[in-house]
Amino acid sequence: MAGKPYNLKGAALLLLLGLWIIPVHSSWAETALGPIAVLLSDTEEAYLRPVASFSEEIRMPVQIFNLKGQIDNAPRQMARIFAIRPALILALGAKAAYTAKVWTTDHPEIPVIFALVLNWRRYKLDDQDNIAGIATEVAPGTHFLNLTLTSPDVKRIGVIYSRVHSSETLRQARQEAAKLGLTLVEIPISRPMEFRQAYKQMSEAIDGFWMLADPVVYTLANVNWLEERCTRDRLVCIGQSRNIAEIGILLAVNPDLANVGLQAASMAKNILINRQIPKYIGVMPPLGTRLVLNAKTAEKINLKLNRIVMDLASDIIDR
Repeated sequence: MAGKPYNLKGAALLLLLGLWIIPVHSSWAETALGPIAVLLSDTEEAYLRPVASFSEEIRMPVQIFNLKGQIDNAPRQMARIFAIRPALILALGAKAAYTAKVWTTDHPEIPVIFALVLNWRRYKLDDQDNIAGIATEVAPGTHFLNLTLTSPDVKRIGVIYSRVHSSETLRQARQEAAKLGLTLVEIPISRPMEFRQAYKQMSEAIDGFWMLADPVVYTLANVNWLEERCTRDRLVCIGQSRNIAEIGILLAVNPDLANVGLQAASMAKNILINRQIPKYIGVMPPLGTRLVLNAKTAEKINLKLNRIVMDLASDIIDR
């Protein structure tokens, strides 16, 4: 694959078939390691770039397996994975990560790296020695910087969270907000249906809003409702993942998908070549981010976008 352009359409077809083998690189040919198994949660296009960059960088044989969105497919796919005696499993997405965790409980000799899992702590993915990962959540300070660059008037940022899933994130967020001279207006909730009332309580006291990737907070109903309220209140709002910006939230910051694959390959090499224990590597923050800007929403809330933000934006939605 080295030196050749990556064909997304061809890759998509191979992913749908659930099987893709990358030829072995000569430097690895003498090893006794089995191929690397890449387990996908679904056939989402978002997995194409990390799979491609991982395969290019790792230069070992790679075989892909796909749960196709159904956890019921786990027994069959994991049986196929065990049959090839993989050197390592790269699990992309929550279903794949949880499946790899559960099925390697009795196979601690198989290292696992996970990525692209929103709120990975929810699945307790760090409680086995054979598991390392890349967090999907971008550091709070990165969100805050992008908010203030987009609208310098933002001084008070609202955030709704659950103590069960986001206490550690909030601790970090308070520290980073303080460094930037920002104030967090916080309201904890315990159920998704409490989100609207919590927002209404804080709406007049904030200049911007930060939507957490918290399973209690981050539901489709809440995101859709927030988009309408942020527009009506002319509030600068930011969240994570391109999807939230496509729905109509002004800004989204998410990991650079190609970098995720490169980062996972680097971790895999440390495990397979340098014999590092996955648990000691731990769950690392993503290297590199992409800023998604919804220019149509900016127009709706009468926000004039400056040239700095336009230049920083990796993707601009203007429809």
